[in-house]
Amino acid sequence: MTKHWRLLALPVLLATACGTGAGSGGEVCTKVGGYSGVGVQWDPADFMDEVRKGPLHVRICAQETCREYDVEKLDPDPRPSFFIELKKDIGAVSVPVRVTVSAQGRELYDERATVKLRKSQPNGENCEPTLYQGRVTADPERGLVTR
Repeated sequence: MTKHWRLLALPVLLATACGTGAGSGGEVCTKVGGYSGVGVQWDPADFMDEVRKGPLHVRICAQETCREYDVEKLDPDPRPSFFIELKKDIGAVSVPVRVTVSAQGRELYDERATVKLRKSQPNGENCEPTLYQGRVTADPERGLVTR
């Protein structure tokens, strides 16, 4: 009878000995990656009426990192969002963000906001990576709206 109980206990002992994942406390951690930074949403159609020909030129800066993009007027799939990557371990700080949109040398939009980066752990608490992210929407009427 003792042998029978040992066999029934074997799966439980094996599961306990093997652990359940890379997280502390037996958490299972997925392997989702990511970046710290600021996401910018916009609707290119909001600015297209101002453009007769040629692309919209979009410049986005978060902290001291800037990226520039050109979006064509007749582009069938214009970029509705951008992401400016910052240092992974930047922390839950506030960063200045500036978005400018111009066309044919004429500035159509120039807005600034301070964005609070929030801690994100896409693989679960106590699992890597720990990221810090914020989001804004470039709205022609309301300015740069933090989310």
